[in-house]
Amino acid sequence: MKKKPLIVFGTGQQSDIISFYLKKMSRKIELYCVDDNHLKGNSFNKKGIISTTTLLKKYKPKDYNMHIAISYSELNSIRSKKYSFFKKKGYFLENVVNNFKLFNTSKKIGENVVVLDSHIQPYSKIGNNTFIWSGSIIGHHTNIGDNCWISSGVAIGGNCKVKNSSFFGMNATVGHFVDIGESCFIGSSAHITKKVKSNSVVINPDSKKLSFDVKKFLEIKKFK
Repeated sequence: MKKKPLIVFGTGQQSDIISFYLKKMSRKIELYCVDDNHLKGNSFNKKGIISTTTLLKKYKPKDYNMHIAISYSELNSIRSKKYSFFKKKGYFLENVVNNFKLFNTSKKIGENVVVLDSHIQPYSKIGNNTFIWSGSIIGHHTNIGDNCWISSGVAIGGNCKVKNSSFFGMNATVGHFVDIGESCFIGSSAHITKKVKSNSVVINPDSKKLSFDVKKFLEIKKFK
Protein backbone atom coordinates (compact mmCIF):
# COMPACT_ATOMS: atom_id res chain seq x y z
CA MET A 1 0.00 0.00 0.00
CA LYS A 2 1.34 3.42 -0.95
CA LYS A 3 2.27 5.62 2.00
CA LYS A 4 0.51 8.93 2.44
CA PRO A 5 2.56 12.16 2.32
CA LEU A 6 4.20 12.82 5.69
CA ILE A 7 3.92 16.00 7.78
CA VAL A 8 6.36 16.37 10.68
CA PHE A 9 5.28 18.36 13.73
CA GLY A 10 8.13 20.43 15.18
CA THR A 11 11.00 22.54 13.88
CA GLY A 12 13.56 22.22 16.69
CA GLN A 13 16.65 20.04 17.12
CA GLN A 14 14.53 16.93 17.59
CA SER A 15 12.88 17.54 14.24
CA ASP A 16 16.32 18.11 12.71
CA ILE A 17 17.42 14.67 13.93
CA ILE A 18 14.25 12.92 12.81
CA SER A 19 14.52 14.62 9.41
CA PHE A 20 18.10 13.32 9.07
CA TYR A 21 16.97 9.74 9.69
CA LEU A 22 13.91 10.02 7.46
CA LYS A 23 16.17 11.15 4.63
CA LYS A 24 18.42 8.12 5.21
CA MET A 25 15.31 5.96 5.08
CA SER A 26 14.26 7.62 1.79
CA ARG A 27 11.04 8.83 3.42
CA LYS A 28 10.05 12.17 1.97
CA ILE A 29 8.76 14.93 4.23
CA GLU A 30 5.98 16.94 2.63
CA LEU A 31 5.75 19.79 5.17
CA TYR A 32 6.52 20.79 8.75
CA CYS A 33 3.88 21.94 11.21
CA VAL A 34 4.01 23.98 14.42
CA ASP A 35 1.43 25.45 16.77
CA ASP A 36 0.09 28.81 15.62
CA ASN A 37 1.98 30.79 18.26
CA HIS A 38 5.30 29.19 17.23
CA LEU A 39 5.00 29.95 13.53
CA LYS A 40 7.98 32.31 13.01
CA GLY A 41 9.02 31.63 9.41
CA ASN A 42 7.85 29.87 6.28
CA SER A 43 10.52 27.18 5.78
CA PHE A 44 12.55 24.59 7.67
CA ASN A 45 15.07 22.21 6.11
CA LYS A 46 14.02 23.58 2.73
CA LYS A 47 10.40 22.58 3.28
CA GLY A 48 7.37 24.71 4.02
CA ILE A 49 5.98 25.24 7.53
CA ILE A 50 2.27 25.42 8.27
CA SER A 51 0.35 26.19 11.45
CA THR A 52 -1.80 23.65 13.27
CA THR A 53 -4.89 25.63 12.24
CA THR A 54 -3.92 25.42 8.57
CA LEU A 55 -3.15 21.73 8.92
CA LEU A 56 -6.59 20.94 10.33
CA LYS A 57 -8.32 22.99 7.62
CA LYS A 58 -6.41 21.90 4.53
CA TYR A 59 -4.44 18.69 5.22
CA LYS A 60 -6.92 16.00 6.16
CA PRO A 61 -6.10 12.68 7.92
CA LYS A 62 -7.35 10.69 4.93
CA ASP A 63 -4.62 12.28 2.81
CA TYR A 64 -1.66 12.74 5.19
CA ASN A 65 0.25 10.94 7.94
CA MET A 66 2.08 12.73 10.73
CA HIS A 67 5.06 12.28 13.02
CA ILE A 68 5.50 14.22 16.28
CA ALA A 69 9.17 15.25 16.45
CA ILE A 70 9.56 17.13 19.72
CA SER A 71 11.66 16.35 22.79
CA TYR A 72 10.98 15.12 26.33
CA SER A 73 10.09 18.46 27.95
CA GLU A 74 8.19 18.08 31.24
CA LEU A 75 8.90 14.34 31.37
CA ASN A 76 7.58 13.85 27.85
CA SER A 77 4.16 15.27 28.78
CA ILE A 78 4.12 17.92 26.02
CA ARG A 79 5.02 15.30 23.43
CA SER A 80 2.28 13.07 24.90
CA LYS A 81 -0.33 15.83 24.64
CA LYS A 82 0.55 16.53 21.01
CA TYR A 83 0.36 12.84 20.19
CA SER A 84 -3.09 12.56 21.79
CA PHE A 85 -4.31 15.75 20.09
CA PHE A 86 -3.45 14.68 16.56
CA LYS A 87 -4.52 11.10 17.16
CA LYS A 88 -7.97 12.30 18.22
CA LYS A 89 -8.13 14.39 15.05
CA GLY A 90 -7.76 11.15 13.09
CA TYR A 91 -4.15 11.27 11.87
CA PHE A 92 -2.01 8.16 11.67
CA LEU A 93 1.27 8.84 13.52
CA GLU A 94 4.13 7.16 11.66
CA ASN A 95 7.03 5.37 13.33
CA VAL A 96 10.70 6.01 12.62
CA VAL A 97 12.71 2.79 12.92
CA ASN A 98 15.93 3.32 11.06
CA ASN A 99 17.64 -0.08 11.36
CA PHE A 100 15.45 -3.15 11.10
CA LYS A 101 18.53 -5.41 11.26
CA LEU A 102 18.57 -4.61 14.99
CA PHE A 103 14.80 -4.82 15.40
CA ASN A 104 13.94 -8.43 16.19
CA THR A 105 10.62 -8.40 17.97
CA SER A 106 7.58 -9.90 16.27
CA LYS A 107 5.22 -7.95 18.53
CA LYS A 108 3.25 -5.03 17.15
CA ILE A 109 4.59 -1.68 18.31
CA GLY A 110 2.66 1.53 18.89
CA GLU A 111 2.43 4.67 16.76
CA ASN A 112 4.86 7.58 16.69
CA VAL A 113 7.58 5.28 18.01
CA VAL A 114 11.22 6.15 17.31
CA VAL A 115 13.98 3.53 17.47
CA LEU A 116 17.43 4.71 16.37
CA ASP A 117 20.10 2.01 15.93
CA SER A 118 19.09 0.09 19.06
CA HIS A 119 18.74 -3.63 19.71
CA ILE A 120 15.13 -4.68 20.22
CA GLN A 121 15.12 -8.33 21.29
CA PRO A 122 12.43 -10.94 20.51
CA TYR A 123 8.95 -10.63 22.01
CA SER A 124 9.51 -7.18 23.47
CA LYS A 125 6.69 -4.64 23.21
CA ILE A 126 6.91 -0.87 22.69
CA GLY A 127 3.96 1.40 23.37
CA ASN A 128 2.77 4.54 21.60
CA ASN A 129 4.93 7.64 21.34
CA THR A 130 8.02 6.08 22.94
CA PHE A 131 11.47 7.27 21.88
CA ILE A 132 14.55 5.02 22.00
CA TRP A 133 17.89 6.62 21.21
CA SER A 134 20.85 4.87 19.61
CA GLY A 135 22.92 2.16 21.28
CA SER A 136 20.23 0.95 23.68
CA ILE A 137 19.07 -2.61 24.35
CA ILE A 138 15.50 -3.64 25.09
CA GLY A 139 15.55 -7.20 26.44
CA HIS A 140 13.35 -10.08 25.36
CA HIS A 141 9.77 -10.24 26.64
CA THR A 142 10.08 -6.72 28.05
CA ASN A 143 7.12 -4.37 27.87
CA ILE A 144 7.80 -0.64 27.40
CA GLY A 145 4.74 1.56 27.96
CA ASP A 146 3.49 4.68 26.21
CA ASN A 147 5.24 8.05 26.15
CA CYS A 148 8.58 6.81 27.49
CA TRP A 149 11.95 8.34 26.64
CA ILE A 150 15.00 6.06 26.58
CA SER A 151 18.31 7.83 26.06
CA SER A 152 21.41 6.45 24.35
CA GLY A 153 23.17 3.43 25.80
CA VAL A 154 20.36 2.30 28.11
CA ALA A 155 20.17 -1.44 28.82
CA ILE A 156 16.86 -2.88 29.99
CA GLY A 157 16.98 -6.60 30.72
CA GLY A 158 14.53 -9.30 29.75
CA ASN A 159 11.05 -9.70 31.23
CA CYS A 160 10.89 -6.12 32.54
CA LYS A 161 7.82 -3.91 32.68
CA VAL A 162 8.20 -0.16 32.20
CA LYS A 163 4.99 1.79 32.70
CA ASN A 164 3.96 4.95 30.87
CA SER A 165 5.86 8.25 30.80
CA SER A 166 9.14 7.16 32.37
CA PHE A 167 12.48 8.72 31.42
CA PHE A 168 15.86 6.95 31.29
CA GLY A 169 19.11 8.91 31.16
CA MET A 170 22.18 7.78 29.22
CA ASN A 171 23.69 4.40 30.12
CA ALA A 172 21.13 3.51 32.77
CA THR A 173 20.94 -0.24 33.41
CA VAL A 174 17.90 -2.23 34.52
CA GLY A 175 18.29 -5.91 35.44
CA HIS A 176 16.03 -8.76 34.39
CA PHE A 177 12.48 -9.10 35.80
CA VAL A 178 12.36 -5.54 37.13
CA ASP A 179 9.24 -3.36 37.12
CA ILE A 180 9.55 0.41 36.65
CA GLY A 181 6.49 2.42 37.68
CA GLU A 182 4.76 5.24 35.86
CA SER A 183 6.35 8.69 35.47
CA CYS A 184 9.74 7.70 36.90
CA PHE A 185 12.98 9.59 36.30
CA ILE A 186 15.94 7.23 35.97
CA GLY A 187 19.17 9.22 35.81
CA SER A 188 22.30 8.59 33.77
CA SER A 189 24.30 5.46 34.74
CA ALA A 190 21.75 4.39 37.36
CA HIS A 191 21.86 0.66 38.15
CA ILE A 192 18.50 -0.85 39.06
CA THR A 193 17.82 -4.45 40.12
CA LYS A 194 14.65 -3.98 42.20
CA LYS A 195 11.15 -2.66 41.56
CA VAL A 196 10.80 1.13 41.31
CA LYS A 197 7.48 2.67 42.38
CA SER A 198 5.65 5.24 40.26
CA ASN A 199 6.84 8.87 40.44
CA SER A 200 10.25 7.83 41.76
CA VAL A 201 13.59 9.48 41.04
CA VAL A 202 16.67 7.26 40.85
CA ILE A 203 20.01 8.97 40.23
CA ASN A 204 23.66 8.00 40.42
CA PRO A 205 25.83 10.76 41.97
CA ASP A 206 28.51 12.34 39.82
CA SER A 207 31.94 10.75 39.91
CA LYS A 208 34.25 12.17 42.54
CA LYS A 209 36.47 15.03 41.43
CA LEU A 210 40.04 14.51 42.64
CA SER A 211 42.02 17.31 44.28
CA PHE A 212 44.93 16.92 41.83
CA ASP A 213 45.27 18.82 38.60
CA VAL A 214 45.81 16.75 35.45
CA LYS A 215 49.60 17.15 35.34
CA LYS A 216 50.04 16.06 38.97
CA PHE A 217 47.67 13.14 38.54
CA LEU A 218 49.61 11.84 35.54
CA GLU A 219 52.87 12.11 37.48
CA ILE A 220 51.47 10.14 40.41
CA LYS A 221 49.93 7.45 38.24
CA LYS A 222 52.91 7.34 35.88
CA PHE A 223 50.41 7.28 33.06
CA LYS A 224 51.85 6.41 29.66
